[in-house]
Formats: sequence, C-alpha cells, structure tokens
Amino acid sequence: MPKIILKTDMPDKAVEIISEALETESLRLKYSLQLSKKRLSKFEKKYQISSEMFMDEWSAEDLEGKDLEYVEWAGEYHLSKRLSERLDALKSIRHVSS
Repeated sequence: MPKIILKTDMPDKAVEIISEALETESLRLKYSLQLSKKRLSKFEKKYQISSEMFMDEWSAEDLEGKDLEYVEWAGEYHLSKRLSERLDALKSIRHVSS
C-alpha cells in the first residue's frame, strides 16, 4: 500500500488536525451522498427503473421531461458515483505511527 509522508514540527497537533479534517470531510460526503440518493430515488420511482439501467439503456426521449429531466438524472447519477468514490478513498486513509 502506498504511503504519504508529511513532515511537521508538531506531529501530535498535526495528527489531530488532519484526523478532524478527514472526519469532517467524511461527514460532508456522507450527507451529500444521502441527498443525491434521495434525488435518484425519485427518478427511479417515477420511471420504475434503476439509475444503472437508465444510464445503460435509456435516452432523453424515454422521459416525460425529455432533455432537462435526462440531464438532471444523468448528472445526479454521475455526482453520486463521484461522491461514493471520494468517500471510499477517504475511508482508505489510515494513520500509521512510525
């Protein structure tokens, strides 16, 4: 597993600050992901199809709102994926004392 090495004259304080920042960002990402999933759920219920299937098989013509609704659903889907990836990356960070 690759390591990132940070140098500081105040290691205890730096660890505390970085840990708090990581926790804050994790909470922000979880909240944003929850909101995104709620928005995706509305589309999925309306059209009775999963977002994954929508992205693979549907086009704007398949939706009532046409282009705008398609762009909103697709954008929300991509946002949800990016948030999940960032949260996974954040969760993979571990503090290791040397």
